[in-house]
Amino acid sequence: MQFEDLNLCPEVLKALGDLGYITPTEIQASAIPILLNENSDFIGQAQTGTGKTASYVLPLLEKIIPYSNDIQALILTPTRELANQIQGEISKLAKYLPVKSAAIYGGASYDKQIKDIRRKNCNIVVGTPGRVMDMMEQGHLNFEYTGFVVLDEADEMLNMGFFDDVQTILTKVGDERKIWMFSATMPRPILNLINREFKDPKHVSIAKKTLSNESIEQRYYLVKQRSHPEALLRLIGSEPDMYGIVFCRTKKDTQDLANELLLKGYNVEVLHGDMNQASRDQAMARFKAQRSRLLICTDVAARGIDVNNLTHVINYGPPQDMESYLHRIGRTGRAGQKGIAISLFDPRDAGKIHSLERFVKTKIDHCRLPDAREMKKILINREVEALTPILNAVKEMGENFKVDETFEIFNEKLHSFSKIELMKILFTWNFNKELRRLNESSAIEEVPYRRNFDTRGGGNRSDRSSGGRRDSGHRRSGPNREREPARGGGGSNQSRGGGHGHSKRDVNKGSKARGGISQ
Repeated sequence: MQFEDLNLCPEVLKALGDLGYITPTEIQASAIPILLNENSDFIGQAQTGTGKTASYVLPLLEKIIPYSNDIQALILTPTRELANQIQGEISKLAKYLPVKSAAIYGGASYDKQIKDIRRKNCNIVVGTPGRVMDMMEQGHLNFEYTGFVVLDEADEMLNMGFFDDVQTILTKVGDERKIWMFSATMPRPILNLINREFKDPKHVSIAKKTLSNESIEQRYYLVKQRSHPEALLRLIGSEPDMYGIVFCRTKKDTQDLANELLLKGYNVEVLHGDMNQASRDQAMARFKAQRSRLLICTDVAARGIDVNNLTHVINYGPPQDMESYLHRIGRTGRAGQKGIAISLFDPRDAGKIHSLERFVKTKIDHCRLPDAREMKKILINREVEALTPILNAVKEMGENFKVDETFEIFNEKLHSFSKIELMKILFTWNFNKELRRLNESSAIEEVPYRRNFDTRGGGNRSDRSSGGRRDSGHRRSGPNREREPARGGGGSNQSRGGGHGHSKRDVNKGSKARGGISQ
């Protein structure tokens, strides 16, 4: 099946063609015909990254009445990142249609968002529940003539405490409205909402995806938590072409780790819920332009961001849950490319490895970090290899290799030193700082491999990876899910900016974002 088989209008098909989208995903192929042809409520159950955004945006574009001044559709999302992403997709897919949309969310100026709504005569509003509630109460939004309400990532809105606002907003929309809900899971409060508000909904459920071990190499390292920063430095140092995301559990962890890496001379970006929108946008722009090789963030902050060509995803500690692990590592190994997913676990969390393996239906290899001696060799080889083209050029050109006239001062000062003495001086000048750090960190607390134990605590097992064997681990229950407030002040130490006009609700509630068209 192709998009042209779904009875979409020529303008939408042309926009899809411009974007290079030809074949719909499974959720798109199942949902779009129902939403186009059935005048009913709808429930779509599918994982993030399956193309849910286009599943409802394309039918909405077909149903919007052009040149109307009314808000005909409201899309509610858990986070500002997802709101921005959806609004961007609407703009691209409505490229040849007279349909206008705007995104409203906390952490950005009220005045600008109000002007966007009024100036554009919006047909579609995409927003976070807190900001939508505030604008409703202030009289800037009226949903009396709104025919469609889309609840995107409904389970995330529930997890983050937005559900009361969602239910209040539904009471302000006309009785004839249709509700389209998309959610990865169906917890009890969502089922209660469906029973109370939905009228004979159509239901589409897409089976969970599994990851292919052919596209993503999965590894884990058992390292004492206090040694995690050094472990990460060794991973970065031993894989020089790394371009990836490091996931931390909390906002504090992200900022602490970013600060430590910046002090060590690594150019990284950080993303967390305490940053204002301007700082977040700047950090993402730098990372997408590959001016920084690592983005350090929480699960919450990463929802809705989409970056191509990631080589690595690193779990800096265990993820919140199985779904989070899947979402994290699924950001690499895309479009036929290879990816590497690395997890740094404290030995106390080793018991979670087997559960992860069962969930992703793939072996996760237990590997060893390079020791200090290996890291020194890697460091020196890499630097010398980088210098080799210059050294060869100097050798070829001989006397013709031109240098500044002030070279004579340099030559005069160092002329009395022998070749080996000069090489030792240059070696110390270039490597001493990093070598000293490696010497001081040589006692990194990594749990060794043991033949007789695995992550479930017993049994004689053979090698499971090229680097070593499974380790024993102690099970312990994971902590509660972090709820991260989306406050507007502050920012990363790389970039600071001032957000203003914060919604009280959006300030006090967290933000998770995910979704978007997926081909």
